[in-house]
Amino acid sequence: MNEYNRTFHIQGIAWDSGKNCTLDRGKESVVNGIGVSVEGNCEEWGESLSFRLHNTTDKHRKLKMFFLVEWLSCKEDTIGIVSFGKDIFWNYGGRNLAATNIVSTADSVKKTIYPLNLKGLQLWRKSLKEGSLYYYPITNGQNMMVYMLDFSMDPFERKNGSVYGIEGALKEEVINLDERMKNRLAFPSEK
Repeated sequence: MNEYNRTFHIQGIAWDSGKNCTLDRGKESVVNGIGVSVEGNCEEWGESLSFRLHNTTDKHRKLKMFFLVEWLSCKEDTIGIVSFGKDIFWNYGGRNLAATNIVSTADSVKKTIYPLNLKGLQLWRKSLKEGSLYYYPITNGQNMMVYMLDFSMDPFERKNGSVYGIEGALKEEVINLDERMKNRLAFPSEK
């Protein structure tokens, strides 16, 4: 990771048939015959977590992945909202705002925002047990943003993607960087 101050905590979890595996950066885990690895980056604008999947078998496989994103500046006066039209989350707190989004080749992406309290913890436990999300579109106070991705993979197929969080003071700047990240134009020299 770079030396910038951390603004987000992003955690990946692979899920299959009621069993889950927390994904550690720099290590490959194998779940249902699919190798999964994640790498995190801390940048000036926020953080990202890239993931790679590889079906190591000669059979068709399925896998769900959960990504939990916590904005570390989230306080009691923060309002978190799930965007209806896109895969983006918005958190408004004081003079700052944060957005998280995902770039992926998943078959489907579901999203929700759980409050960091007893109710949110109960919903998260049910999500891990059942492999589903409970729609919770808005919350106030501390929260975690949750993505659930469904992957269906052909034999020996590879897929990848990334989850990222952007922190800023002006909504227009955050939206602009989000659009550039989705289109992979934010850092053209790194293509």
